[in-house]
Amino acid sequence: MKYLITVILLSVTLNFWAQDDLYMPLEFQKAYHIGTRSYNGQQGKNYWQNSSNYDIEVAIVPGSWKIQGKQTVTYINNSPDSLSQIIIKLYPNHYKKGGVRANQIPIVNLTDGMIITKLKVNNETVNIDESTSVSDLAHAIKEKKTEKKISVDRHSTFLILELIHPIPSKSTTVFTMEWNTEMPPIYVNKIGAYDDKSSFMGYWYPQIAVYDDIDGWDKNEYTGAQECYSDFGDFNVKIKVPKGNYVFATGVLENAQEVFNSSEFLAYKQSKNSAKMVAILDGKSKNEISTQSTWLFKAKNVRDFAFGISNNFKWIASSIKVNDKNLSSNIVYDSKDEHKLKNLLNIQNKSIQFLSNDFPGVAFPYINFTSFIGVPEFDGMEFPMMANNGFSNREISNNLMTFHELSHTYLPHWVGINEVKYSWMEEGWATYFTIKFCQNLYQDTEFENYELKRTIRSYNKSAGQQGETPLFSPSNYMVIRNMHFQQSYRKPAFLYLALENLLGEALFKTCLKEYITRWAGNHPTPYDFMYTFNDVSGQNLNWFWKKWVFEYGYADVAINKMENSKAVIENIGRLPVPVTIKVTYKNGKVKTLVKTPSIWKNNTTKAYIDIPNSEDLESISLVSDMFPDVDKSNNLLKIKSN
Repeated sequence: MKYLITVILLSVTLNFWAQDDLYMPLEFQKAYHIGTRSYNGQQGKNYWQNSSNYDIEVAIVPGSWKIQGKQTVTYINNSPDSLSQIIIKLYPNHYKKGGVRANQIPIVNLTDGMIITKLKVNNETVNIDESTSVSDLAHAIKEKKTEKKISVDRHSTFLILELIHPIPSKSTTVFTMEWNTEMPPIYVNKIGAYDDKSSFMGYWYPQIAVYDDIDGWDKNEYTGAQECYSDFGDFNVKIKVPKGNYVFATGVLENAQEVFNSSEFLAYKQSKNSAKMVAILDGKSKNEISTQSTWLFKAKNVRDFAFGISNNFKWIASSIKVNDKNLSSNIVYDSKDEHKLKNLLNIQNKSIQFLSNDFPGVAFPYINFTSFIGVPEFDGMEFPMMANNGFSNREISNNLMTFHELSHTYLPHWVGINEVKYSWMEEGWATYFTIKFCQNLYQDTEFENYELKRTIRSYNKSAGQQGETPLFSPSNYMVIRNMHFQQSYRKPAFLYLALENLLGEALFKTCLKEYITRWAGNHPTPYDFMYTFNDVSGQNLNWFWKKWVFEYGYADVAINKMENSKAVIENIGRLPVPVTIKVTYKNGKVKTLVKTPSIWKNNTTKAYIDIPNSEDLESISLVSDMFPDVDKSNNLLKIKSN
């Protein structure tokens, strides 16, 4: 009985905290009202999530990188709603002439986009001819549909199918499609060709959009300024290429013995159980022949599917053990770049161990991972079980790039973040994890805080400007590149560092692990993240969330003056940040005082810090080498002698 009363009181307390003082838009309020979300940060009793399973067959033409495809999509409507519309995402239209874009691309990369030639919904043929489609011009008025057939409403990077017979709740619908597209001939914006021998295919197939309990259908255009929001599903993908080409993809290769020669297959099998590096491909160019080879991959419960193709890349691999389970770790690259990528397989293995055992401290969820390296610039992009990476001349940069993209395995791929609206909930974590990994990998060397200091410098350059909107602002509204990096990577990384400082590492990690475990395979919002930390920590952190997530603010503190024996610290930027104070005495002794962000809980603008032996002070200074401080000119107070 006593336990029951405690649980009831805790539930009431959490509800009071949640509703107390955090701003919540109407669409979120509705979700909590109908019980799909819960104020304790868990899924509500009425939570639901739709899914799409893909059976895809594609043929690739190396050199031109044209893709001919057909697919069957089994869409499962778990929602309580009947769906009168279906949204189909056409990501290759980002490169279509006249497409909506927030980034520049070479003219040679302009294509005809995604061309769907046949489309059926439960065996009902859809007239996909563009001349029969509704153009979605600004302020256009749609005429009422009179024909009793499915109509098509075209947007830049998605289609809307207006259905005659809505898809019932708790039902399954089958879509069959035939289509063709091509990858950009010059790599840009995360995907495309490296040259006529190698290319990476991402955002390449028609995809059913997400329908969720917050926004309904995801009708956001893909502009290149943000990434994607995808449902989880199973993929069964057959990729046909001229023999001599090799395919590296999301999932598990089901027919390795068919596509490798005997020595390659032997090395492939050996790599699955070898802690030492195994060279599976030597990187020598293979002659393409007229016969085709078909590579079959299967992946379960993933958000997306991507693959790379090459006939001249080197492939090295090894096995790594995590929780008594062998994982396959793979690096694929052009052998001419080998001198710049030395030891990278070992770094990738250390990355998997660090993520599994330290931060976030959750066992790596997939059985393999491949870094496909050939991007002709220092850039990278994560996909489930894969990354499409570039490289630089600096070993440390390549090491941290490899880790950063790999760390995205957890967020957004295992925990299904809406990257379109909340990129700070995944890029911010990847940046935070990278800072931690760098400190671990380079401990007690000059590079220990390399990533932290680099991120601080970048943050300070843009902090406090008008374009630095609150984190809660939808990420897809942030099309200015520098501010996208500020809001998606830097500022949220410091939010997480400040939160760790506030809670202490042990409690912080407990909250983080519970958040990841709760929302693995699901779609959390910022409130689910914040309420989980409130719940697991047993603390009302709304004062902290309010400043970091919902309001304007930046990291900037100043030492104002002494009042009696207290140092007056002014919080100019209004963010709850940790404060480190260096106290220097007249006798030359130095004392360091470390204060968590809790000093700003009751007064967001000023903090009064007790200084021991204040009568013997020579100076007080604020130390800003481990956390941003935009203006350091006001960080020193010299005490005048009487």
